[in-house]
Amino acid sequence: MRKNLRKVLRFVSIYGFGRVLFKVAGRLRWGIPLLSLRKPVQDIGVAGCGQFAFATIGYFISRTFGRRFVACFDVDRNAQQSFEKAYGIRQHISSFGELIASRRLRLLYVASNHASHTPYAVDAMGRGIDVYVEKPIAVSTDQLANLLVARNRSSARMFAGYNRPFSGAIRDLRKMIRVEPEGGFSMQCYVSGHKIQADHWYRRLEEGTRVSGNLGHWLDLFVHVISWRGLPDKLQICLLSASDVEPDDNMTVSIRSDRQDVFSVMLTSRCEPFEGINETINIQHGHTICKIDDFRRMTVWQDERLVKKRYWPKDVGHRRAILQPFQNDVCRDWSEVVVSTLLMLRIVDMVRSNSRDLTFSIADGLRHLSEEMERRMPVKSEHAV
Repeated sequence: MRKNLRKVLRFVSIYGFGRVLFKVAGRLRWGIPLLSLRKPVQDIGVAGCGQFAFATIGYFISRTFGRRFVACFDVDRNAQQSFEKAYGIRQHISSFGELIASRRLRLLYVASNHASHTPYAVDAMGRGIDVYVEKPIAVSTDQLANLLVARNRSSARMFAGYNRPFSGAIRDLRKMIRVEPEGGFSMQCYVSGHKIQADHWYRRLEEGTRVSGNLGHWLDLFVHVISWRGLPDKLQICLLSASDVEPDDNMTVSIRSDRQDVFSVMLTSRCEPFEGINETINIQHGHTICKIDDFRRMTVWQDERLVKKRYWPKDVGHRRAILQPFQNDVCRDWSEVVVSTLLMLRIVDMVRSNSRDLTFSIADGLRHLSEEMERRMPVKSEHAV
């Protein structure tokens, strides 16, 4: 009990009282008093009612709009019912098909198990419903091709849930950095992640390993940062894990590009971090040296210039990412998300095959993806006008 109280107080100092209230309510599945005079049109749905949907998506949507959820669905009935109760959802549905058949549904947040992200998104877009897909957007190249074909065919919009590029620190760094067209980026990420059991669902073969579940965040951030200058083509990838039994944990991924970029990320989880995931990110390019400390502080050196920034509450970009459907000026470039997903999927393949070295061509990956998409497009009749 004392440890839990200390954790709550520590989290309040990091995230603020309101966010922590939702985190605690999510763990205990309590109802949440949403005091608001606003009466918005209820047009948002949720697929997957776990802790992230409850305490993060639910928090930012409710704080911004009030009671805007119209329906939700989860294969875990208890999770679904507790989400309905907490967010005042009156409509109870019994299947995902029933959820996307709702006439009032205009936007769907997909935060279910990773392997179901693409099928849910494809079905929703087929009905013209805007979709926000939490990471990863796909756990295989087949899924990615299906998703992009559905996106191209549909009039609906699609948004990706990778949030680090939306953080205050990364956005501030982008404004400050002087990009050199021929200069390389050096980037290193050290991540203390959650300790999960060997039988955790993240590790199931169909879910894309912990690379899809966690490591994809920093691979996506790497792609986003080097996109400021322009992407390379060839990437030399090296992977090293502490144990062959758990190759997707306590691991390091190092990447070198043909444009003199060098990147590394270490994901370690030998114990459960008391304050949740903790990350340190160092970036160097041209005359800029940057250190980001857990997205709570950032220090930037540019020759003699020194800039220090503090971010409270801790800002890993969730708010701006989740509110993308309502703020067109902060949406991600989908080409970045596609490239980062292809890169992630190649590293998943390396983990599964116990491979330690690989050269990956972005151009070849995109070409192969385009061919897979063409196979899924309807064949035009010779007599078509």
